[in-house]
Amino acid sequence: MAPTKQELSLLIHPLVPESVQHNNRVLSTLHSLTSFLLGLSAGILALQSTYGFAFYFLGTILVSGLFHLVLIHRSNGGGAGSYFPGSNAGEIEGVVEMDEKSRTVKMQLAGKAGSRRILRKGAWRDVWFGGGVMSEALSGFVLGWAGVGGVLR
Repeated sequence: MAPTKQELSLLIHPLVPESVQHNNRVLSTLHSLTSFLLGLSAGILALQSTYGFAFYFLGTILVSGLFHLVLIHRSNGGGAGSYFPGSNAGEIEGVVEMDEKSRTVKMQLAGKAGSRRILRKGAWRDVWFGGGVMSEALSGFVLGWAGVGGVLR
């Protein structure tokens, strides 16, 4: 039986589970720390209600964008797909063909012709929405925001 497109993608460009776990831990720590610092800043600025949450979301977008730019720079244009598996457990965008007679695999990666960039489907979502942005990090933001806001009043 011929391997699936996902299996071929992982054979050609494998992901090491320990490295993916480390990358997710780093991302989670980054989001938790920055959200707590954003909470402290919102408390110092005495932001209330909608303005405080807007400050959190804008700060989170800024930090995620900067982190994504660092990933693009470090991977020479490959982006988050070089470090995170994405939504389809590592499936690479492109065309994978397997010749049944010779058992050879041909893979044309997505993007420019002749490009060797790894574009994993949905890997950008891991950077922008992963790391507890809407759960753990949000609770750290509220804790810092309410704590500093309460002390200063």
